[in-house]
Amino acid sequence: MAPLARPPMTTCQFFGWQYPLYTGKYLAVIVSVLLALKFNLATYFFNLAYVSLLAAAAAEYSGQLLTGQGFVTKYLGAPQSYATCVKESVLPALGDLYATAEKRIIDIVYVADLEKTLKAAGVAYILHKVTAFVSVYALIWTGVVFMFSFPPFYQTYQDEIDAAVAKYSKVVSSAVHEKVACAKTKLGPMIDQLIEKTGPVGAFIQSKFPTRTAGSTVGESPASAHTKADASSSAAASEPATAFTSGAAKFPEVPATELKSTVADVEEKSPVVELP
Repeated sequence: MAPLARPPMTTCQFFGWQYPLYTGKYLAVIVSVLLALKFNLATYFFNLAYVSLLAAAAAEYSGQLLTGQGFVTKYLGAPQSYATCVKESVLPALGDLYATAEKRIIDIVYVADLEKTLKAAGVAYILHKVTAFVSVYALIWTGVVFMFSFPPFYQTYQDEIDAAVAKYSKVVSSAVHEKVACAKTKLGPMIDQLIEKTGPVGAFIQSKFPTRTAGSTVGESPASAHTKADASSSAAASEPATAFTSGAAKFPEVPATELKSTVADVEEKSPVVELP
């Protein structure tokens, strides 16, 4: 029997069961591995393996002694290689899957998209709560069933699901923006008071953070934003920075008397007092 060739397909087509024989084969392998891990079939496999290998070696050796040709080689023939099938179908699929997973993980970890990172944090929190009551093995089973059953369901009701997701995403996004605006409103005066109380330290820290105004670089291209930032930093560097606080005490002024360099100058400029 020739190995099942990998048809040209995408990940959505694979999980959507558009090629049932190909998808079913991988699902059967995954289920077999999970059952083997659950019922500890490894010990039975190795038991069957060493018995079969000893029987094959005995049959081959006895055939060579009796007829000059081993029974295994004579009746089973040359083995069929599946390396080409694995190289052309399994490895490219694993490579594409790894590349996609790596890109998504990097985007999430390095916050390329804030919304995706927040969603990942929410999923991690949910899994943290779920794994406290459900085993990882049960979660793997649930994930396998979900991956191989939800895509066909989604393809059937795609319009309804997309509309519901868009609706509730807007609701959640508006709620998040409202909470952030409320937090800024409440924390803004407290931060300003803290900066005023810390004096020069607060002013220095505040100067390191850009202040968003109506004429700021929001919505501009990165190149123009960097150009304006460089111009403002150079202008700030050319002018001396001065900082003062209302609560700080004024330092005493230095007396405007001329300092004498030597003892001779002191003697020359000091008035001579004659004693009676």
